[in-house]
Amino acid sequence: MRIGAFLLAAGSSRRFGDADKLAQPFRGRLLGEHAAAAMPTMRFVADGAWVIASQERHRCEPAWRNAGFDVTLNERAGDGMGTSVAAAAMMASRANFDAILVALADMPLVPRSHFSALIDAFSSPSDIIGSIGGHSRTPPVIFGSDHFAALAKLPGDTGARDMLAKGRAITCPPAWLIDIDTPEILRSLDPSDGHAGATAPTPGSKGDEF
Repeated sequence: MRIGAFLLAAGSSRRFGDADKLAQPFRGRLLGEHAAAAMPTMRFVADGAWVIASQERHRCEPAWRNAGFDVTLNERAGDGMGTSVAAAAMMASRANFDAILVALADMPLVPRSHFSALIDAFSSPSDIIGSIGGHSRTPPVIFGSDHFAALAKLPGDTGARDMLAKGRAITCPPAWLIDIDTPEILRSLDPSDGHAGATAPTPGSKGDEF
């Protein structure tokens, strides 16, 4: 099975304010570096791993490349996350991949073991295998090649959430699926901050945007 890995890092971060959230320090790294470090890129050496970004020379780029990723730009990133998913599907289709593993750069708590569980669960081009830690399915997710054509046509503002909802899912602790969308969530999760643990972020809201 040939599986391509795609880390989406082209979001607009509107809820975070003017700062680039992926460039914020978090638990000893920049926030946007954690997911790249956790994804088992050695399993994709023969196939390929990419970060889909919205700008050149992002502060996380050296770490992304050190983790085994190439970086490609999504010039339509401002139209919504669906355009990044579509770009991943088009690249995968051209490369004749059997599936793509899609993860989000603002979900830094997903461990390598969960990415590996998703990969191990894949067996058919018709598969859609997401993650669930609460009531709704979220990324990270694997899409089999039967879905590449539909993914490539996704509108930016709708994304793949309807497709994700129809697939099966690997259950994991809710905390793994927390997405950091606001400075408050970032502070609540960083033990170096005096407010760590002060609030309980809602995990998995990315399933509503993906």
